[in-house]
Amino acid sequence: MGQELIDTVPTLRSFLDGLEGLEGEPPTLYVDLEGNNLSRTGTLSLVTILVEPRKKVYLIDVTRLQHHAFETKSTDGRHLRDIFESPDIVKVFFDIRNDSDALFSLYGVRVQGVWDLQLFELASRGFSKRCVNGLAKCIERDSRIGHVEKQRWNRVKENGRKLFDPSQGGTYAVFDERPLSPEVEEYCTQDVTLMPHLCEIYRGKLCDAWWTKIKAETEARIRLSQSPRFNGNGRHMAEGPGGWTHWAPTATERLSRTFLSGPVRGVNPTVDRSVGERTAEGRTAALPAAEEVEKVDRLVPGRINPSDPFADDVVKRVDERRSGCADSDDEHAEDMVARFHGLTFGRLDSDDDFGGWNEDEDESRDFTACDSECGYCGKCMY
Repeated sequence: MGQELIDTVPTLRSFLDGLEGLEGEPPTLYVDLEGNNLSRTGTLSLVTILVEPRKKVYLIDVTRLQHHAFETKSTDGRHLRDIFESPDIVKVFFDIRNDSDALFSLYGVRVQGVWDLQLFELASRGFSKRCVNGLAKCIERDSRIGHVEKQRWNRVKENGRKLFDPSQGGTYAVFDERPLSPEVEEYCTQDVTLMPHLCEIYRGKLCDAWWTKIKAETEARIRLSQSPRFNGNGRHMAEGPGGWTHWAPTATERLSRTFLSGPVRGVNPTVDRSVGERTAEGRTAALPAAEEVEKVDRLVPGRINPSDPFADDVVKRVDERRSGCADSDDEHAEDMVARFHGLTFGRLDSDDDFGGWNEDEDESRDFTACDSECGYCGKCMY
């Protein structure tokens, strides 16, 4: 995938002139921001934008352009501020909070039309929703990229961290140093290139009821980030939205998926859901919901009994789900996996039918948010 550094007004104007057909879905813009203490008290150094139809990443150098990055107009009079503030142009971010804080506080940009990929992951998750994940953990856990590509991703990530991680002799000021090192450019580029892939995976699991909650929470995050009381550092940043931990859509709500306005790449719409049928890949298709839930309920409230005739099937389905092989459109598989997590680890909360974490447990055992670079929980140097 190509990339281009935009650090002059003429190249920025040329970039803006080439942006067409941005309105509507599927989203075409995937955005990530970098800076030295990215916040109202730090700097906004780079705006990285993947224009998905072009398969090209643009790094807008805010350190050099300053306010021109958002005020330079295209020949038709549109600037980057207009794009970020348009509710009709979808921009996919991962955790909008600190990005919105920096954009608003430093340059007066009020973002709208945001899809927050971090909330997509949390809503689509089949286990505890108490803590959010960082992007690195989502890529590690959920991406379906090949082994070679994942090795390359890890290498680029580690090379970048050596430059900005203080524990490895780096500094976040590296994002403001010019010229940018090739390692920093590569680090900034690679995460946005994987965001469309993750968006497709998570989006394919969401019903309209979850989408309504995601939209409301995204707007709440943006409002909070622009308020005087917002603090973008600390353990509270790792906590999921209030009310999400024990909430689940009804069976009827799960069937409403107008949010999926079109086919999602990677999801097979022709899977036969009849019992015992095999898909083209040779997998067992999803069982009807009643039988699926019955098999799991027979295992509650204790651990799995190896002699139970249903145990092997449940374990198989869970393993498929973990490996990404289960039907992505199976709205009941997530509940089964959530219950299975509670059974196998002895953490089934009697007040939570979906096997959430027991709130009485030592929090140190919940590593949901720990990917060593998210900056949220305060347990590590970040």
